[in-house]
Amino acid sequence: MNIIGVDVGGTKIRAGRVSGGRIEKLLTIKTNSGAPQHEVMSQITSLIDSIIDGNTRGIGVAVPAIIDVESGTAFETTNIASWTEVPIKKILEQKYNIPVRVNNDANCLALCEKHFGTGKNCKNFVALTISTGLGAGIIANGELQSGHNCGAGEFGRVVFKEHTFEHYCSGKYFLNEHKISGEELFKKAKRNDSAALNIFDAYGTNLGKALAMIVHSTDPELIILCGSVSKSYKYFEKSMWESLRQSIRRRSFSRLKIQLSTIKNAGILGAASQFQPEA
Repeated sequence: MNIIGVDVGGTKIRAGRVSGGRIEKLLTIKTNSGAPQHEVMSQITSLIDSIIDGNTRGIGVAVPAIIDVESGTAFETTNIASWTEVPIKKILEQKYNIPVRVNNDANCLALCEKHFGTGKNCKNFVALTISTGLGAGIIANGELQSGHNCGAGEFGRVVFKEHTFEHYCSGKYFLNEHKISGEELFKKAKRNDSAALNIFDAYGTNLGKALAMIVHSTDPELIILCGSVSKSYKYFEKSMWESLRQSIRRRSFSRLKIQLSTIKNAGILGAASQFQPEA
């Protein structure tokens, strides 16, 4: 038996057939983010049509949106303008006649880490995604915490300095404050460019404050860093830990673990993880 995992993003949509925690087949398509709602949904179904088979027992979908988990409806989807209210579960179940589960993409990443990754043996952890935005999935006492509107873990929207934590602690920081992409900054840091290293140092200080807020909110034993910016970890690690040390209690600091995600294709595996028995 297998599960179809679909990872919906503003730039690309990826789908995979998952069995036993492994992706058997994977397909990717560029998201037509400016298209009407039904055209984007058609992109999703075209991918599913190419990988579904007689052994598929469910479809899991991860979306960067507020989700009504019970109805499987996505609201206010990030970077897909027409997706203000999409009954994903209803549409897909009518078409394929198998169970469909839908959740926020950050929550799905947390489920992926819980079932297949670093969080497998942890009861309390946060999977923090740092890329063009800042989002998190929370596992508390072994269970995903979605909140009333599936909005738990939206730490990036919390006010910090003149803007929000997302402004200062995601890839937006490099563009908004220093007019350089995170990718280009990473390349310069690898060449030991002092200006680039200083920017990462300041970034780490900001991220440490965000992590302190997360610690004070959820008291996790582990924070897992995911996303493109986390690949630059060694350049902001020192200042991040020092900022965190100054911001939380000594016992919390001494017991906290921060690790990088090691999972490839976590979005697809996370979407499929909604069908794991414990989920």
